[in-house]
Amino acid sequence: MSALDAWRQTLRPLIPKGFLRRDQGDGLFVSDYPRYGEAEAVSARIEAAGFRVALMDGLARVAPGTETLAALLNDAPIRQPAVTDENLFLYSLAHRIAEGNAPLTPETEKTVWTSLKYLDAGDEAGLYRFLSPAAALAQRQHCALPGGLGRLILALL
Repeated sequence: MSALDAWRQTLRPLIPKGFLRRDQGDGLFVSDYPRYGEAEAVSARIEAAGFRVALMDGLARVAPGTETLAALLNDAPIRQPAVTDENLFLYSLAHRIAEGNAPLTPETEKTVWTSLKYLDAGDEAGLYRFLSPAAALAQRQHCALPGGLGRLILALL
């Protein structure tokens, strides 16, 4: 199961026409529903469900609101995954992030979104390549990554 499946199940019924996909850009999801009319009404329903919407060039970039994202991280189960040679470094990094137990901050939201996209794609190696320098930068800026992100990664390994 993907970290984004529950959100897809929430969003899909709110979008009467068009696709809903993982965004390859700055958002978490992207949809072409604005091309089919009623963009304002659909956007309002999505925002009422706890997501942010940015309309641009006939597309809608959809990302979780702060409270929606925090709820996902706070509800992340504590689970001990099977450690393998392939996921050892990611496991170690996720364990360190989880132990830090830092809260979600506005500065770390985009890092969490990007991490969720890697998790959704099942790209553990890519997630490690992205997250390792992101965690180091956050530490240098005295802005630790949220502990819930580490717990979520561990739960999905």
